[in-house]
Amino acid sequence: MTNEKATRRYLSVLFPATIAFVGASWALKAADNADLLSPAATYAVSVIPVGIMLGMFWSHWRYMTEIDEFLRSIQVKGAFTGLVFVLTVASGWGWLEFYADAPRLSVFWLNPLYWIVYSLAVMWFTPRDSAAS
Repeated sequence: MTNEKATRRYLSVLFPATIAFVGASWALKAADNADLLSPAATYAVSVIPVGIMLGMFWSHWRYMTEIDEFLRSIQVKGAFTGLVFVLTVASGWGWLEFYADAPRLSVFWLNPLYWIVYSLAVMWFTPRDSAAS
């Protein structure tokens, strides 16, 4: 498979999944704020955005197996950078909460933080052709 075809396949899953993830998250929050769901139903419905998120990760995994080794190395470096950043923030802030009585940091924000750092890292690791400028 060509890199271009792999990218198209990846984005054809990622964009709709992102919209569905944000929509499901928003709907869940709106339903919770309006007390439309019982606690048990809230737990059950919370699985929906998690399932979508797992689909996004599966799509990324598939994409990484379909591209060439050079692009794959960029993706791995980006994913590792995002993971290191998120684990550092989670552990570091956890110690601050535990020892310094820092305010609580919601783990909800770790997923978006990962994707932001991953995206920036992939852009950073992607070589630029200076002659084209």
